[in-house]
Amino acid sequence: MGLYLCYDIRGIQSFIFRVPKLKYIIGGSAIVDRFDREIMPQLPLKTNQEHIYSAGGKGSFYCVDEDQIIDLKKQIIKCAHEYGLDIRFGVNTSFSEAAKNADDLHPFIPEDLDGVPCKASGLYPVADNKSEHAIINKRIFSDGSKMSKYFEDLFIKNISIVPGFTGQVNFFRNVDSEGDTDGRKGANALGNRNRWAVICMDGNDMGQQFRYQDSLSTKLSNDDLKKWIKSMSKALDECTKEAAGAGIQHVVREWNKKAQCENSIGNVTLPIRPIIVGGDDIVVLCHASYAMTFVKEAIRVFNEKSKSTEYTKLWQATNGELTISAGVLYCNVHLPLHSAILYAESLLASAKNRGRKNVKVNQPSFASIDWEQITDSIIDTPAARRQRELIFKDGANKISLTSRPCTLEEFSIIEKLAEKYEKIPATIRHKILPSLRAPFSDRLAFSASIKKNHEELFEDICDHEKYLKASKWKIENNIQSTIVIDALMLLEENARMQKETV
Repeated sequence: MGLYLCYDIRGIQSFIFRVPKLKYIIGGSAIVDRFDREIMPQLPLKTNQEHIYSAGGKGSFYCVDEDQIIDLKKQIIKCAHEYGLDIRFGVNTSFSEAAKNADDLHPFIPEDLDGVPCKASGLYPVADNKSEHAIINKRIFSDGSKMSKYFEDLFIKNISIVPGFTGQVNFFRNVDSEGDTDGRKGANALGNRNRWAVICMDGNDMGQQFRYQDSLSTKLSNDDLKKWIKSMSKALDECTKEAAGAGIQHVVREWNKKAQCENSIGNVTLPIRPIIVGGDDIVVLCHASYAMTFVKEAIRVFNEKSKSTEYTKLWQATNGELTISAGVLYCNVHLPLHSAILYAESLLASAKNRGRKNVKVNQPSFASIDWEQITDSIIDTPAARRQRELIFKDGANKISLTSRPCTLEEFSIIEKLAEKYEKIPATIRHKILPSLRAPFSDRLAFSASIKKNHEELFEDICDHEKYLKASKWKIENNIQSTIVIDALMLLEENARMQKETV
């Protein structure tokens, strides 16, 4: 019986954010994607060696014996170390075991350790303090091409601006309003507000697909298993790329309604930038006003594409379809991006946990969303923040002034409520959160004070037993929660983006 060789690029995020400048981060992400999408599938393989899949920093090959494994590992290590990647391997006759136990680590260590720290990264030694290490330089230029243009090649060609537009279209590469031309254009594309949304998305129930195959009484033959893994990986990547592309196009369409890009031969810098798109992972930086526009469209298209006739048979564990969830962080562009991504990923994990609740057997998890907005430069965790600011004990019940995370269906209700609250004066809206944080008697006094002029709002927030059933409060397992503050948060972020600060 043959052997599966599974590789895993160790510390992808650490690699991507190792140089804390956006153009180097973009290049690091492009290197990982290119390694999976171009370099691994094109390795010169021997007879009976087979490339099964590579995406999201992971991949698998099939070899007939140990000698072929050793030879192939050498090739992959050489390719990985050319770009400064740490890589680890797992080998087993079982694909699942090889993938789960990839613990044979081969880190990148520069051959020459003499010199001074590289001026761009401070990571690797170079001959003089004006030089940039060759490994770091590959984030900017690789094989003669600009790595910052990598995702343009994947998505820009399909983006429509306005009929007749003949100019050049770019994703932003810099958002420094006081920097060069690229920086000023990037800042302008983000609304001249020094804020953006960091979006992390991940497909649901992928592990369940493998567990389902393992649970079948009639197991797939080795050849059929390889075909299934290969087909599933390719289909998953297609779903992700199409979802990201559709989300980008939808953002551009909505943004263009206000930006009014004219028919010209000039350059247009778009208000969005893909960082990672591969496997079932999406990481995107976006103009804060259009973050949910991207998320909702990507969720819709991902699910719709997964139900295509040629794909639906691949997801037997979830009745022939897949869903994807999202974590969205609204923050200042100067917050270190590696910290912002980690925070957004914790929001994503929260959303995925919500999506698994109350799911019927053989049905996909609910597409879910969690989001947070921060203006601080020091951050903790979403759970700690909410526990500190939005959750408290009052009488027999625990009061939760948020319903996040929520399913996509629940989010649409929150959005509609936010639209309704736009009519309420900002002076009243700003009083709601501190008033709902107060004890029951004070909450009651505040709701009574607004009843005359804002009866609908009174009905939503009053938690007196007489009005509780018709309000926006919900009591479940002794937790009294509301969606009102979540709706106001969306309004607040939108209002924040209306005033330019740079």
